Amino acid sequence: MRYAIAIVMLFCAAQAWAENVVVSDASARATAPGQESAAIRFSITSKKDARLVAIASPVAGAVEIHDMTHDNGVMRMRAIEFLPLPAGKMVKLGASGSHVMLLNLKNPLKAGDSVPLSITVEFADKHKEKVNVNAEVKPLMASRNEHEHHTH
Repeated sequence: MRYAIAIVMLFCAAQAWAENVVVSDASARATAPGQESAAIRFSITSKKDARLVAIASPVAGAVEIHDMTHDNGVMRMRAIEFLPLPAGKMVKLGASGSHVMLLNLKNPLKAGDSVPLSITVEFADKHKEKVNVNAEVKPLMASRNEHEHHTH
């Protein structure tokens, strides 16, 4: 019975949802000494057309949604005001160029910790939903099994 409860708790920690929004697989990497920022990865799915408009976390002075673009052969990162969430389509932040940055970290992120996030989604009718989720902090160095076929 203890194992069943532990499995249910683990699933709930890895996934959070509101009425129309599901957030899953939230994670960050541990930070190196002196590092003041960190990227957060997660997947988000909205039942209705919406947009990701804000993210907050008590571990950082600021949280920004970023997008990566190629400009004349140079990769550029810029903060964006919102990220479109097409109805029924999973959007993966961290894998497609769009990601979330924790800025002005108040303390280093350590493997095994969790980062609380409050994610705000706005729908076409201006109704907003907040989803609270904890991002798992993974070790700074990824194991061979955790690499996602990146090319360098």
